[in-house]
Amino acid sequence: MDQALKYVRRPSSHLWEIGLLALALALPYMSFMDRSRTSLAVFAGIYVMLGLSLNVIVGYAGLFQLGHAAFFGLGAYTAAILSIDYGITILATIPIAILVAGGAAVLVTKPILHLRGDYLCIVTIAFGEIFRIAVTNNVFGITGGSNGLFGAGRPEFPLPWLEPVPAIMLAIILALHLLGTRKSGPVLQWGGAAVIATAYYLLPLGLDRKPLFVVSMAMGAVAVIAGAVLRSNRASARVQMIVLVGIVLAFALGTVLGAETITGEIAYSMDEYFNVDDPTTILGVEFTPVAFKRDARPYYYLVLGFIVLTVVGMRRLQNSRLGRAWLYVREDQLAAEAMGIDTTQIKLIAFAIGSAWAGVAGVLYASRFTVVAPESFNFLQSVIMFSIVVLGGSGSIPGVLVGTLGMVVLPELLRDAAPTFMYEGAGPVVILALILGFYLYHAQDRLPAAVLESAAIAAAFFLPPLLLGEPALYVVGILMALVMLIAIARLRRRTARYLPWVAGALAVYTIVLLAAGGSLGPDLSDGVSGFRIMDWRDGLMGVAMVLMMMLRPAGLIPERRRGIAPVTVEQPSEPIPTAARQQTTV
Repeated sequence: MDQALKYVRRPSSHLWEIGLLALALALPYMSFMDRSRTSLAVFAGIYVMLGLSLNVIVGYAGLFQLGHAAFFGLGAYTAAILSIDYGITILATIPIAILVAGGAAVLVTKPILHLRGDYLCIVTIAFGEIFRIAVTNNVFGITGGSNGLFGAGRPEFPLPWLEPVPAIMLAIILALHLLGTRKSGPVLQWGGAAVIATAYYLLPLGLDRKPLFVVSMAMGAVAVIAGAVLRSNRASARVQMIVLVGIVLAFALGTVLGAETITGEIAYSMDEYFNVDDPTTILGVEFTPVAFKRDARPYYYLVLGFIVLTVVGMRRLQNSRLGRAWLYVREDQLAAEAMGIDTTQIKLIAFAIGSAWAGVAGVLYASRFTVVAPESFNFLQSVIMFSIVVLGGSGSIPGVLVGTLGMVVLPELLRDAAPTFMYEGAGPVVILALILGFYLYHAQDRLPAAVLESAAIAAAFFLPPLLLGEPALYVVGILMALVMLIAIARLRRRTARYLPWVAGALAVYTIVLLAAGGSLGPDLSDGVSGFRIMDWRDGLMGVAMVLMMMLRPAGLIPERRRGIAPVTVEQPSEPIPTAARQQTTV
């Protein structure tokens, strides 16, 4: 069976990524996604960008940074000031926010990059506090003080089906296609470009429905992405051309059959989510501005686009010469210096890139909530960003997504919910199964003993609540299971005869809980019912960090370690003659 499984090809990582992207695109239209949850998804997406930007500093370069919220705030305040005081479209402030946040990172960190570890971390904390105090005290009279700034502009873009927007978008799509297929032959490169360009204009103009340019843009984007995926899997030029023609034909057929419906949906979405303003002239070219309304769906797709751009960019960085230099500095700075790497410059670039992209996240934050206040950029926010990276897996892009779910999404979903699921219904069984399943998975080398230990923990977990009829005691049982797993790991290092100690501890726990559980159960039930997770979020975050560092220091989804494969030196099949050995020695 094992031999047969070797020939079964694992699904490509790109298939998982495409599936995840398709799920993300469809998420706002799912039945459980109301306006508040869509707004939460936008907020979480901004923190994904912050986690990815901090991952460059902490994960790739291995530097401690606990003042990241300051650069997030610099981007947000820059966008808000330029939008409110100077009337600049808020998305047009992104380049300025990048320069401000990245420039501040260079100015602050260049004098301190000789510091390492905790000392560097302390200085970044100090800068974060200096920024918060400065904006709270209304430095230069432009930050609004403790009340912050109100009325930042909402994102705007030109009406997509009026020229020159379709021509500009087609030029971008064709440039990406030609650049990506420059090594695939002229047929795919220029023939594919001709197919895309023909279908791009043929559908809207042939059907006399200019809003269908939106479908043409989607078709071009899908064609470029599909081509990139096929090339990464080493597909031939012929296969790429067939897939490209198939995508174009599928879009063309769907558009022809549903032209009226698609046009109606585009018109409905335009009325529902956007405000169309009067035409304006920019550099001699007339544009029709389209501004976002308050609904969260357009912001969701805007942030999702930036997340995709961020992931692609971070991967390119990780696999570049700069990314390898960060890896060497992180693993061994002295060895990197001996190899000729300018470690100070490399670390400075990491700080500049990570901080600049945090400024972009600040622009998106200001455009979504239109309010920028100091409490949104305090030390706790830096801790949350740091926890997202460390809990998910330092240096891991999927880890940042998982860390954001745990640190941002889950507490908000459970804001008003009491954790009674820990003792109601099937909750205790599910929680214990997850804890013990995780333990057994990581104890496969000693599975019989681990199964015995898990059975003893399960018996102590279920016995007191069932005998006393107090389900709230399962809460104590959950803590007992976690403590016992940590204690077992430590006992195994100290003595080989640890099982009697485990059995004795579980027996004492069971007897004590049977004796005191009758009076403890009702009080515990009242306490859990009145408990609100958001009131204790900081403490729970600290507990989660401690447990993660003890049980899984590399994070939930650790980074795939990269390095140089060791070179094996073949031993000579015959011994070297004595005379030759002496001659070699001389």
